[in-house]
Amino acid sequence: MKSTPSRELVSADSFDERLRNVFSLREAIPAMNEYLSSIQIDDNDPRFVLSWDLNNLNAFVVAANAQNPVHAPGWLQTRPPQITVNSFTDDLVHELHQVAGGRCGRVLLAPNRPDQFLAVGGTLIALQDDDFVQDAAQVALPVVNNIERYIATSYYLTDTKAQRSEENNLEPARRNGQPLHRIFI
Repeated sequence: MKSTPSRELVSADSFDERLRNVFSLREAIPAMNEYLSSIQIDDNDPRFVLSWDLNNLNAFVVAANAQNPVHAPGWLQTRPPQITVNSFTDDLVHELHQVAGGRCGRVLLAPNRPDQFLAVGGTLIALQDDDFVQDAAQVALPVVNNIERYIATSYYLTDTKAQRSEENNLEPARRNGQPLHRIFI
């Protein structure tokens, strides 16, 4: 007798596929709202949302491809000069998925308990603090007139409506007393 996957698993896989080529929260809202209406979501089951800025992400990928591949972090499966927007976001979300418990495309990490949510944020901060990532960010996303540019904005979601996501505003890490370049907020 062939076992049938649970409805929730099929549903999550279906939404993962539907959100596979979606990069922004705004673009993901219709599919996310449909998914969120079918699952438990509240303060004890929060979701972590990423909304990618494609212009900044493209600039970052160009700068990352100019870096020495020997210095690329271990989580980056595609090495310079072969990194693409798709490969970078796939590699990063794959790494975050290790502590999140689930994912839908490049924009939603779920299901998350509060401890998993915090682990995603902590991992994201640690990933951006890597020297390779910092070097690429300095080239691609210079701070001009005290205005930072980011490759993605992260959100906290405890509601069945994705448009009610709230920005996390991740704090910059410091090294030797100096703030590091944030590429995620």
